Amino acid sequence: MRNNEDRFAAVPPESVPMPMNASSLEFVVPTELVALPSKGMFYPEGHPLSGKEFVEIKHMTAKEEDILSSATLIEKGVVLEYLLKSLLIDKSINPASLLPGDQNAIYISARVNAYGKDYSFNHTCGNCSNKSLMTIDLLELKISEFDETVINPDGTSTVFLEKTQRTVKLRQFTNYLNSLVEKETSSGTQGATISFLKYAVVSIDGTPNDGSLKIMNFLENLPSKDVATIKQFYANNRPDIDFNIKLECKKCNHSREGSVPITVNFFWPES
Repeated sequence: MRNNEDRFAAVPPESVPMPMNASSLEFVVPTELVALPSKGMFYPEGHPLSGKEFVEIKHMTAKEEDILSSATLIEKGVVLEYLLKSLLIDKSINPASLLPGDQNAIYISARVNAYGKDYSFNHTCGNCSNKSLMTIDLLELKISEFDETVINPDGTSTVFLEKTQRTVKLRQFTNYLNSLVEKETSSGTQGATISFLKYAVVSIDGTPNDGSLKIMNFLENLPSKDVATIKQFYANNRPDIDFNIKLECKKCNHSREGSVPITVNFFWPES
């Protein structure tokens, strides 16, 4: 397993702000290297982040503020995608091709640089319905661990299924694949489990998953024990930020485990 004792934001800025020239009013926007939870291990050869442990982003400026406040982008549900495009220094990186965990790391770094490490949000107690303000330190969030030894050179992982005695290759979802699953399940054209397997399984005993009737028949009839094996392996080796936190009510002291969602409010925190 990867030894990961460091906090999320342990990487120093790649550059520091340049002083403003009073005569020309020029200002060089500082950039920062963000540690990728995936360490670039899950990207195929040819991807800009293949084998890269860091990605360079710019600090947020007035331009990004306008993106976040765009009613049109918010209504279309693409505001965070446009923010990501603007932050990435390497414009050859397609946000849709990013792993969600790497994207989350970028968002956290951008949020810390723009508004500080303290993030406040309202929490409604499930026990007494009291609404209270909670504050977390984003720098305390850690990168989740995964077993680097199970990752193949092409970014896939090989898993043996005990019930069917088959060997499957799995890939981690990109933002694009996540969107396909969400679209299929929300429209009712495909069940959540089948849709997940359709995009997670790359091959079965060396036979590529081409979406053929034969492949889909195998996935649809996969025993639940083998499905559980795939889901568990996938969850245990998904590169991401650990967003799990304890949510505690200030009125009745009731507590439960929860997570920190990244929405537009993450950049425009509640007060």
